[in-house]
Amino acid sequence: MSAVPLIPPPLSALRKARRQQVFFGWLFLPMLVFLLAGVNYIGWRHYKRADFTLNQFQKLSGQTLNLLKNLTNDVTLTAFLAPEQDTTGSLIQEDVQKLLDEYQYRGGGKVKVVLVRPYLDFQAAQKLAEKFKLTSNENVIVVQYGERSRVLKVAEMAEIDPGAMMSGGAARVKTFRAEEKISSAIGALVQGKPAKIYVTEGSGEYNLNSTDRDPSGYSLLSARLASQNLELLPLKLAEQEGVPEDADALLVAGPKFQLAAPSVAAVRAYLAKPGKLILLLDPGVPTGLENILVEQGVTVNPDKIFRKVAVLSTGGLTQGVNEETVGTRFSAHPAIRWIENVGGSIRLGPCRSLSIRPATAASTAKAEMLVETSDRYWAKGWPLAMGKKTDFAEGEDRHGPFVVAAAIDGSAPGDKGKEALALRAVVVGSASAFANQNISPLEVDFMVNSVSWMLGRNESLGISPKTPKDFSLSLEEGQQRIIMLATLLGIPFVTGSLGFLVWWRRRS
Repeated sequence: MSAVPLIPPPLSALRKARRQQVFFGWLFLPMLVFLLAGVNYIGWRHYKRADFTLNQFQKLSGQTLNLLKNLTNDVTLTAFLAPEQDTTGSLIQEDVQKLLDEYQYRGGGKVKVVLVRPYLDFQAAQKLAEKFKLTSNENVIVVQYGERSRVLKVAEMAEIDPGAMMSGGAARVKTFRAEEKISSAIGALVQGKPAKIYVTEGSGEYNLNSTDRDPSGYSLLSARLASQNLELLPLKLAEQEGVPEDADALLVAGPKFQLAAPSVAAVRAYLAKPGKLILLLDPGVPTGLENILVEQGVTVNPDKIFRKVAVLSTGGLTQGVNEETVGTRFSAHPAIRWIENVGGSIRLGPCRSLSIRPATAASTAKAEMLVETSDRYWAKGWPLAMGKKTDFAEGEDRHGPFVVAAAIDGSAPGDKGKEALALRAVVVGSASAFANQNISPLEVDFMVNSVSWMLGRNESLGISPKTPKDFSLSLEEGQQRIIMLATLLGIPFVTGSLGFLVWWRRRS
């Protein structure tokens, strides 16, 4: 009996359909991989960015695009960020980073962005900090163009609205100025040679060429100023006939001896050009420069400021006299208004007071307070007379508050933002505050911003700051009821209905 071959039963319609699904699934998989690879390749070759956010913080203006288009050398934007150290940094860090990416995207290969986090990229942060004299808790953007550079504080890139914080709410950005600051810095570096600041020597002034280990030197401040595309040059007034013609500004940093009459006359002649002067004077021996700015409305008083402090000793808690002066009140002047975004105070150490004369109709210059103390201080005539003590003497000493830093602006109302020459000066009643052993990032920023204001570097390229736009949605009671019912009943009903239809189809 011969064997009958077994014939498999014919495939059912369901099995045929499943085999077709498996076949087309395996056929579709390589096609999907090919399509994804092609889309990513096209996106890589033809990358496009666009800002669809409400505030448009990352959208560059026409002035910036034109600046980037005409770059002849590479620009490096290094973000040195530790945002947890200040309010402004934490609020705008993400926006600043996205804006830097936009600079790189629009730079046509001429702009490079480097992100350095001090607590994560330790070696890179250390090299950058050593080069530009930064600390680990600073938030800065370093702009480099060739051999020139500028260091920008992130705190200056936004204006914070303190109103919400004072009422118990969160801080919010009032205006976003990052593009204005970065583009202005790039434009200033592109324009050419650094500004020349002559620093007087020969009368016991602080040494800007000292080492960082010298506690009484000015090397830390000097390095930061040099990183702002500034050239610091020594000037011995006693050996030269006046201030050089190419001087963009003159710095007098704490002379300890009386200047010769010809040297004082040279400073007066320079101011009359008009010139730009930074005058830092410690309490002590008269230098001959105390009254050089009286005609412009500022007098450096021959005194020294003191305050009462609690002293813990073996005998318990007692009252002592402290000569360290701390400025806690600030004006809205461009040289100091940035401090509102970071908070803190300016520590000036031993300090003398300044007197500001109100401007008159005939005044050619305006004097304005920059930094002021609280009313806890008193000022005594200095040097101290024989037999006198530093304690407050009623009828002899003056009560605070005291102006300890002031600015003089000789610009006419219509001259600001132009190239017209105008007298500008910053006067501080302390020079030791900026020595290596005393200086902190806040004092550095104060000096950098003071110099920038004097040189007119605070002027932008005409780029307006961006204001955050508030988005609000107002719904009537009926509209709110419809949304609530759609959320609580509509969505579950639609989901359940679809599930029921799928179940019914599979069942049938």
